[in-house]
Amino acid sequence: MTDAPAGSPAGSAVSPPGIGEAISAGWNAFKPQIGPALLAYLCAWVVALIPIVGGFWSFAGMANVSLKLVRGQKPEPGDGFIAFNKGLVDHLVMGLLQICGIILCCIGAWFTQTVFYPGTFLIVDKGMTWEQAKDACWTRVKPQFLSWFLFFFVVGLFASLGIIACGIGILITGPIAMCAIAYSYEKSFGAGAAKA
Repeated sequence: MTDAPAGSPAGSAVSPPGIGEAISAGWNAFKPQIGPALLAYLCAWVVALIPIVGGFWSFAGMANVSLKLVRGQKPEPGDGFIAFNKGLVDHLVMGLLQICGIILCCIGAWFTQTVFYPGTFLIVDKGMTWEQAKDACWTRVKPQFLSWFLFFFVVGLFASLGIIACGIGILITGPIAMCAIAYSYEKSFGAGAAKA
């Protein structure tokens, strides 16, 4: 389902991998490192407690932890705090871009979040500025908007399934979903050798 394989030209459009493939890869990445991963995710979740802006910086930490897992690396608690070491303002602006569609009766957020979601991964992984990440998302994700929208929507539904199990299940389905998203980034943007 990917239009451009890993290592494709920087300006070419990409589609996400298959949803089942990504969720399976997410589970395979998370399973061997459950303990260290949950500790690192917890550190990222703590950042979300900062009023108004914490969620944007928290997402950067979750992206960083998820990328490490997908790449077979052991996450450390400090990985959840990456926004404070790398791109504090860039992560804030990228988060605002992701939610700016709320201005259009909330419906626009479906568009802006879908298009700019990989931007946080680009800042974390490639050290891009928010402007570079925005431009990369616009040229590579927007042309395949429907594929990315369906991918994020279904993976988001999968993540929320954990709420059914007294809320505790979200500690499993949430990280698996984040790893699935990291896998889609890895596979579609060619950042490394992702394994399904």
